[in-house]
Amino acid sequence: MTLTLLFTLGEDIYGLEISAIQEIVEDPPLYYVPRAEGALVGAINFHSQVLAVIDLSALLGFPGEKRDHRWVVLTPQFKSLVLTVGSIHRIVNLDLSELQSSPSSAGVKVVRGVANLDEMTINLLDTNEVIELLNNQSI
Repeated sequence: MTLTLLFTLGEDIYGLEISAIQEIVEDPPLYYVPRAEGALVGAINFHSQVLAVIDLSALLGFPGEKRDHRWVVLTPQFKSLVLTVGSIHRIVNLDLSELQSSPSSAGVKVVRGVANLDEMTINLLDTNEVIELLNNQSI
């Protein structure tokens, strides 16, 4: 069993393994980044480090999504990026050995697989693929 943070993007429920998360921050001041475009919404000062803030909804094609006031800071292994999501729900235990394959969304493989929990379908996010997608978009 793996602890997983559940959140929404659009109408879908996504999961992110807790091991990829350094911290969840609430209402941090967002600083403007000149010429920032696409999914890059700005930067925050996180424990004296400047971290890029990525709108995960926009990156994955859910434009105009309202953002939760809590943001997810990824571990240094995942470039210490900050992700904004639609809304953060709760932490659950998922059995990753029972993941089912997931159809790719718009040709982008950012979902490792799909899990079912309490009549919910959870798309488990592949953090490495999200980083790769950001690299390909030159953000």
